[in-house]
Amino acid sequence: MGQRRALLVATYEYQDAGLRRLAAPAQDAEALAEVLEDPAVAGFDVQVLINKPTHEVGKAIADFYAAGERDDLTLLYFSGHGLKDDNGRLYLAMKDTVRDSLRFTALSAQLVDEAVSESTSRQKILILDCCYSGAYAVQRFAKADSAVHTREALGGRGRTVLTASDSTQYAFEGSQIHGDAPRSVFTHHLIEGLRTGAADLDADGDVTTDELYDYTYKAVTAEQPAQRPRQFAETEGRTVVASNPRWTLPEYLASAIKSPLAEIRQTALAPLGQLLQANNELVRRTAREHLELLRDDDSRSVAAAAQAYLDNPPPPVRPQPSTTPTPRRTTGPTFGAAARATVRRWHGRFHLPDLDWPILGLAVIAAAAQVVCAVLATARIWEMIVVAALAVAVVPAVVRLRGNATAFAVGLAGPALLATAMATGWVTRDLRSDLHPLPATWYLIASVAWLAAGVIGLLRFRRTPPMRNPPHKLLIGLGAVAAVLALVILLYFDRHSRVHPLNVVLLYLLTAEVTIAGPLIHFNRQFLVGWVVSGFVVLFGFLRFQSETDLQQLVAIALLAVWLVLGVATVMLRPGKPFRRWITAAALLAPAVVGIVAINVVPPAPQTPLAVGLAVSPDDRFLYATDVENGRVMRFSTTTQERVGDPLEVGEFPSNLIVEPDGSRLYVANSNSNSVSVIDSANWTVVGQPIAVAPGPTKFALSTATHRLFVLSQKAATITEINTETLATVGGPLAAGPTPTDVAIDDRGRLYISSEDAGAVAVIDAKSRQAARSPITVGEEPRDLVPGPDGALYVVSRATYAVINTKAGVSKPQPDDLPGPITAGATSNDGKHLYVFGRSGNDDTVHVVDVGGNKVVGSLTKNLGLPARIAVSPDGQRIYLSRFFEPGIDVLDSSGPKEIGVIDTNG
Repeated sequence: MGQRRALLVATYEYQDAGLRRLAAPAQDAEALAEVLEDPAVAGFDVQVLINKPTHEVGKAIADFYAAGERDDLTLLYFSGHGLKDDNGRLYLAMKDTVRDSLRFTALSAQLVDEAVSESTSRQKILILDCCYSGAYAVQRFAKADSAVHTREALGGRGRTVLTASDSTQYAFEGSQIHGDAPRSVFTHHLIEGLRTGAADLDADGDVTTDELYDYTYKAVTAEQPAQRPRQFAETEGRTVVASNPRWTLPEYLASAIKSPLAEIRQTALAPLGQLLQANNELVRRTAREHLELLRDDDSRSVAAAAQAYLDNPPPPVRPQPSTTPTPRRTTGPTFGAAARATVRRWHGRFHLPDLDWPILGLAVIAAAAQVVCAVLATARIWEMIVVAALAVAVVPAVVRLRGNATAFAVGLAGPALLATAMATGWVTRDLRSDLHPLPATWYLIASVAWLAAGVIGLLRFRRTPPMRNPPHKLLIGLGAVAAVLALVILLYFDRHSRVHPLNVVLLYLLTAEVTIAGPLIHFNRQFLVGWVVSGFVVLFGFLRFQSETDLQQLVAIALLAVWLVLGVATVMLRPGKPFRRWITAAALLAPAVVGIVAINVVPPAPQTPLAVGLAVSPDDRFLYATDVENGRVMRFSTTTQERVGDPLEVGEFPSNLIVEPDGSRLYVANSNSNSVSVIDSANWTVVGQPIAVAPGPTKFALSTATHRLFVLSQKAATITEINTETLATVGGPLAAGPTPTDVAIDDRGRLYISSEDAGAVAVIDAKSRQAARSPITVGEEPRDLVPGPDGALYVVSRATYAVINTKAGVSKPQPDDLPGPITAGATSNDGKHLYVFGRSGNDDTVHVVDVGGNKVVGSLTKNLGLPARIAVSPDGQRIYLSRFFEPGIDVLDSSGPKEIGVIDTNG
């Protein structure tokens, strides 16, 4: 099979001041190149020359035709000025053309004709949109030469010549340039006929040169009645220029196929048989599918005839060669023609691009939702920005791909379905805890929009033509960018242990890479293989961190293997197979099924422990730490700093814990499970079932005198009361006021609740649940309440601390300043020192405050990995810090303070 090659020459700037500068050639050449290169339309290998000198264009034309093979289809297009010498010979003006020396500075049509004639190609198309500044120069500029007889200059056997006009009035406008010419009417309609398929006048799926000329002639004369395009053809058979990208089965055939009468259905067989010989793969595939359906017809004669056409399709109908142009009317424009021309002219000005608008609209919705999510997010901001940037990049990609947007969307379908399943399943919990409900909802909207675009693309996938010459460099570049982005996020934000929050971002990176690369890969459908492989990377990456290979996991892996087989079968099967669509759908649905199965039936493996909540036993033997990644509580020896016993399973995201004064029990706040777990510290076992509390428990207040545990839920802004003897809740939730940050209780049974926005501490009688006094004003943004000896309650605020005397009837604490932003604090048993920490920039600071002297007596500043909680040994000699960004627990000597070690939480 021969190649399809095109050379487009356009000149709009001239060194000769007498040649009027044009705007149309640049626009015409770019637009025509785009439609000719489109594999859904023509699939030409296009070379474009813009504003080149005569010798370069001449050599390019000579090389172009010299390289032609017998079965090649060649197309030469010229847009610019056409000039004649005194002998009436045609010359094509180039950038360096001088009007007074055409023979040596312009391209002779005779030389072009010789190059065309010497070419061995049997199908040659020449399109001349020459302008010589004629009668349309002061109206709507239509590029045509004055009395340039193109047939005599460029006619010949085996070629078709299309021209914008054969003759117009000869007119120069002096030597001045009169601005830019509008777009050529001729080339505009030529392009529209190819791009939209409107030039397929007989609806057989192919656009021939005759059809293209007939369509262009009618469109041009309707818009500019005085302009007459011409065609000169001396060919055998027909020359197919392009395929109709929007071809559908003709209505009469569709009606005949659906007819309840067998004799009517019989009439559809011959046309379907002829369609099997069409050049358009979409036409052949559609015809074969309908013949295969009729092969199972209940009429034996219809079924037998359909089978015969499938086995031995008839030879294609060869139309008679066209050797003379079709005669056209020569009368002047009528009033109706002028009115239609006006309507077409205004319609052309508001012509919308040939885009897949539903897919583009959904891509815009997805991009907008991701941008809103990134704007509203208060956590994981950079991750959401990356996701939003990728979603926004999809929009111009859809616009740029035009006809290939369908394949683009299909590539989006599978990973988008997996992303949606994950976003509504196990990831939702993480998203809503980090991003809060509103940003997480926008994230889900974006995922569903991407999925909807993929579903639309899947429904149209059968009509997607193959693509030729994929740009491999672009694919490699996209893959490299995706890999670099993933690596940067992985190393910078979660460089040690917290890997699973990256799943969403990595999934989007893979989705973006595969969907962008998919339509560009040879034969389009092969991108399914890349998509299947990328899905394996995602799912095996998930399964790699599972605890053990058991029967459930083997089932999930078996489903993955089935998915791979379906993907390969989808690519390898012939397009004509009717069940190919079902296999395609199964291959696209499989990852969601596998993902859901794997997520729900395979037990997760322990992640790298991330200690947050800390507490020291009253006898100073053990340090207790909550592991928020794995929902466990760990116990460490304060002497050897090694883990003692196995971690105990509690609820999800245990963020805090508190120890009974006698050390017999631990109470653990499970923030994501909305519960409190109780641990028997002596036997190191979990006692009973978790106690349900209000959403998001984080802080405790323990009263041994009344056997009550008060649990503050910051998210719900309530306090849950628990009887520590019966391990049951007492009464309903107690309102904690606006923006509560911590809770404490004194010996008289009064609760102290700090409010960040109010800058005060409310005092409530725990028994009556009524206010015991007016709120106590403290420093701005109180964050932590630290009970001390002798009824002292330290209120640690953002930049101050205050001491409330809970034994006094009226306490009016005076805040004292602290350096830098402060997060939380703890005190020694003797109450002489207060230990606080905070973060500024990339450094963390721990301060030791002499409470009696109201001054900072020691500080340590370094990157400690963002401390989360602080605990102090009973003797006040050691400070323990858990941290978000670093594994392990820091151990500090309080006398400095100075770092003396790190407890390995992996031990």
